[in-house]
Amino acid sequence: MDKNIPEIYALLQDLSWYFGNQGFNSICCEELTLVEYMALKKVYDTQNITIHELGESLNVTKSGISKIIDRLENKSQVSREYSSTDGRVCCVVPTEKGKAEIHKISKRFSDYLYEILGDLGEESLQNIKDSLALLFMAIQEKGYIKPD
Repeated sequence: MDKNIPEIYALLQDLSWYFGNQGFNSICCEELTLVEYMALKKVYDTQNITIHELGESLNVTKSGISKIIDRLENKSQVSREYSSTDGRVCCVVPTEKGKAEIHKISKRFSDYLYEILGDLGEESLQNIKDSLALLFMAIQEKGYIKPD
């Protein structure tokens, strides 16, 4: 095994801590847990996503994703609606409050990253982006992340 692999793993673990519920300065996702935020983001990004598809994309069981959707509904972040293409299928859609929350959280983290990385220059930022995309694609190709 390449000696860099354990170091890459450690760096990913440390970064995920600060991009997770801990957040920067202990602030992550407003009133949402990380899994609720990820579910809301997937709902926001994917039109007419079913509860089953949402659970599969986040690797969460059917009962687990139902509980997450219930919590998001109770927080007025999403609603369940029947599909416009197949009335038998229940889809999850973001509410206006949910959409606003996604924008607010995304802006906060983008601003924070700009504060941290803004001085690096365009080439360095492109290298970081390319490396992260390469990592994501490698994980996806191995089947650990399901493609959208």
